[in-house]
Amino acid sequence: MMLGLYTLPQWVLLFFSYGFLGWVWESGYVSVRQKHWVNRGFLHGPVIPIYGFGAVAILALCAPVAGSLPLLFFSGMFWATALEYATGWAMEQMFHVRYWDYTNEKWNLNGYICLMASLCWGLFSVLLLRGIQPPLAGIITALSGPAAAMLAGALTLAFAADVAVSTREALDLRRLLEQLSASRRQIARLERRLEIAGVFWEQDVRQALNGLRREGEQAAGAISLRLEAARERRRKMLWQMSRQLEQLRREGRLHPGLTGPDQKVIQQELSAMHRRTDDMYLRAARVLRRNPGSTTSRHTEAMEELRSLTGSEA
Repeated sequence: MMLGLYTLPQWVLLFFSYGFLGWVWESGYVSVRQKHWVNRGFLHGPVIPIYGFGAVAILALCAPVAGSLPLLFFSGMFWATALEYATGWAMEQMFHVRYWDYTNEKWNLNGYICLMASLCWGLFSVLLLRGIQPPLAGIITALSGPAAAMLAGALTLAFAADVAVSTREALDLRRLLEQLSASRRQIARLERRLEIAGVFWEQDVRQALNGLRREGEQAAGAISLRLEAARERRRKMLWQMSRQLEQLRREGRLHPGLTGPDQKVIQQELSAMHRRTDDMYLRAARVLRRNPGSTTSRHTEAMEELRSLTGSEA
């Protein structure tokens, strides 16, 4: 362990330094693949915390074996991979989204880690302790105690504010995915009820339903215009459903005791639609744009709908 080699402010500065280097690497790599600039990561600022925490863990835990290249490689690979798995699992439990997903990679474990990434962590550990750390530590330890403390404090405050804002955005993304999934289930249930009752939908209603499944795809312009176009299609579809249900009730083709709950569901859907504000969509869109490879196994269709609405296609 090498915890005693640095003061707390110096450890904090090491965390932010490696978090920044990780952001440079990730943003550059993803930007090349996406063919446009991507400010990669969970946060807005130029820091990816898992790189910072991973580097600090490697420095603290792998320093005793730094003299042996194989031990350093495998030790760094183990600790960094364990951190990546724990972080990926915890974030998915909290936000219902995977911000990285190795499911399509060979030799992966639950999509959170894979052999290739683990080997990269091992190489990073060697590069970190043998190449990057000595000059970086020289720069940080050259700072006076008060200067290091002030810089570490300022960065920590900015980091905490960024975490608060980014967490709110991630929670908005989770809420939107949950609500859109619930809405899809409710509308599908109503649609089945009408189909069972033998309703032959008019052409404009069919178009409205198709529009719902492709919300936002054909709406040009800013996100606000896409959202308003999608809301208008959904309002039209729900109004048509309400009209058809009422007509079926009058004709005695639906049990009177069941029609009321269906109409209530439609009103609930209309209210829920307006509670999903443009700001919520914009905050969720920022998360998706910073993480174009993010996935979700719980709300797959809702994620596709949201990406279409916000112009955040992967």
